[in-house]
Amino acid sequence: MKVRQTWFVTAAFSLALATSVQAQEFSKAGTSAAQFLKIPVGARAVSMANAFTSIADDISTLYWNPAGAASLRRFEMGVSHSRWIADIDHDFLGISLPLGEHGAVGASVVQLSSGDIEVTTIDKPKGTGTFYSARDLAFSVTYSQYLIEQVSVGISAKYISQRISNSSAQTVAFDFGVLLHTGLYGMNVGLSFQNFGPGLTLGGSDLIKPVDMDPASTIDPPAEAKLTTQPFGLPTSYRASVSMPLIGENAPVQLESSTLIVAVDAVHLNDNREHYSLGGEYGFAQTLFLRGGYTFNTDEEGLSLGSGVKVDLGSATVYFDYAYVAFGVFDAVHMFSLGMRL
Repeated sequence: MKVRQTWFVTAAFSLALATSVQAQEFSKAGTSAAQFLKIPVGARAVSMANAFTSIADDISTLYWNPAGAASLRRFEMGVSHSRWIADIDHDFLGISLPLGEHGAVGASVVQLSSGDIEVTTIDKPKGTGTFYSARDLAFSVTYSQYLIEQVSVGISAKYISQRISNSSAQTVAFDFGVLLHTGLYGMNVGLSFQNFGPGLTLGGSDLIKPVDMDPASTIDPPAEAKLTTQPFGLPTSYRASVSMPLIGENAPVQLESSTLIVAVDAVHLNDNREHYSLGGEYGFAQTLFLRGGYTFNTDEEGLSLGSGVKVDLGSATVYFDYAYVAFGVFDAVHMFSLGMRL
């Protein structure tokens, strides 16, 4: 009976995954604020074309699927950095602390920074000598626990802030996740729901403008008017994922010192068409790793490649990962990650 129930749940999740990849063409690109929330974190996940929602077994799970934090049985912290498109810096920092054998708490920060940008005008197209900058920030707190031995759930609450020059906006949002360990040859199924919350409304001194209430009068001084903007929604997403080891422990094939895991993720976005990713990771002696993947049904994103090394220092484990992502007409993105388990 337990095997039949597991097969039924797996089939239901697989049906949801298959349904979600039936993309419909529509044009909503650029209709959401806080686009930095869609930039992936963790070089390991990125090198597998973001097919990570059901793997979710390192510190980057705080971004991909909060339910995966419950499987982090040791204190873990990690950072990642990438020079994103247009030389924009993107950084991630995450920390996870286990709570006994059945749960964990975590915290993470994601930051996107443009650096200083010189102001230009029609009269001075080469620059005015003054500068402005843009900075986005998301701070998240995560809680995850096992409901039963095979199923964990998680929730993240996040504070989101966007600032450009002297205008800014803030809001809060939530992520939810479920991770199912089916027990069938190590197969995992994951679901995550990201960035659910109220929209962002800009405010600040850049929206205060002088207004002449009576142009015909030479007596009345100009008044100050505060402009208001409509709220811009967040880029919500639904992710469904299946992963399975093909070589290694609990896998159909067992080879000494070798592991191979494959995963597929399907993503439904509220501001773009659906897409899906296929990724894999080959490991040798649990020390050296080669990874690759491909993202389908996107305009520019496609091939991802990467590698990693993990070193066991006794009471601590240190890992370093690198990812390369091709972006069509744009320059390729390189991401680096460093993590530690204690």
